[in-house]
Amino acid sequence: MKFLIFAFFGGVHLLSLCSGKAICKNGISKRTFEEIKEEIASCGDVAKAIINLAVYGKAQNRSYERLALLVDTVGPRLSGSKNLEKAIQIMYQNLQQDGLEKVHLEPVRIPHWERGEESAVMLEPRIHKIA
Repeated sequence: MKFLIFAFFGGVHLLSLCSGKAICKNGISKRTFEEIKEEIASCGDVAKAIINLAVYGKAQNRSYERLALLVDTVGPRLSGSKNLEKAIQIMYQNLQQDGLEKVHLEPVRIPHWERGEESAVMLEPRIHKIA
C-alpha cells in the first residue's frame, strides 16, 4: 500500500511525505502524509465492494464482454478516428445503463490521424516491391 501511495505522489515529495510535513502546491492543500494515508484507508470498504461486484457479482466478466464488443464491432480506435468516437459513445451509454453516478463526457482536443500511402521494398538479395 505504501508503494502505491508513493508512486501516486512521485519521488519528488518522498522526503516531505515521510517527515510528516504538509503537502502544499500553489497553496491548495496542506495535508500531511498521515491524513492522506487515513483518507485512502477509509476507502477500503468501497474498494472491496467494487472488487466483489466485478469478480463475483452481476458485473462478473463484463469487462471482457465489453472489450469483445469494442474489438469485434468497432475495430481499431485510433486517435481522432470515427471508430474512437463510436467506442466512446458505446461505453458512455453502457456506463449510464449500469446506473453509475456522474457519468459524463468532457471535450478534448484530439488530433485527427489518417493512414497515408505506404510501401515496402526488399533491397537484398534483389530489389523487389512488397505488397
